[in-house]
Amino acid sequence: MKKVILIITAIILLSCNNSKKADINKEKVVKKELRPFFDADKIDHYYLDISDDNFFKLIRKENKTEKEKELINIYIHTFPDNIPKVDFEKTLLNHNYKKSNLSSKDEKNIENIFSEKDSLKNDACACIAEYKDVFIFKKNEKTVGIAKICFKNARFQIIGSKINTEGFGLINELERLESIVRPNEKKP
Repeated sequence: MKKVILIITAIILLSCNNSKKADINKEKVVKKELRPFFDADKIDHYYLDISDDNFFKLIRKENKTEKEKELINIYIHTFPDNIPKVDFEKTLLNHNYKKSNLSSKDEKNIENIFSEKDSLKNDACACIAEYKDVFIFKKNEKTVGIAKICFKNARFQIIGSKINTEGFGLINELERLESIVRPNEKKP
């Protein structure tokens, strides 16, 4: 019995010593300044308010028009896959995406969310994306980046960033982003 108590005491002491070492190592880590994904001076947000029923009716429709096919590509696929030459905002408006009114504070908070991360996202979703939210990042009125977000399934597509965007998409970031652009929306 004394041996068991001695072993348990040794394990506890050793684990306490290791946690102290970890705390010391944490203190030595200096946080690097996180760079934004885009060198932008303006962020525009667009939102499509479409019911699942209406969208699935469109998906099941046999003979889709070119406009309907384009909406499907924006909404669930990776269109665009680069910065379009034509005004992508006009394309969004043509498909009934509505432009939000973002304050300077909202834009700054959004820029902080769309920035380099110290940690990597380690979860994935196999569900189909529903890109209802689109962010357009501009510099001198020229589009420099596009981010399509599916809050429902934690999916995203980021176009135009010169830095690694792999760390983006953590649930707490997406929740913060959603609370900025849809502050009055109730969660299920």
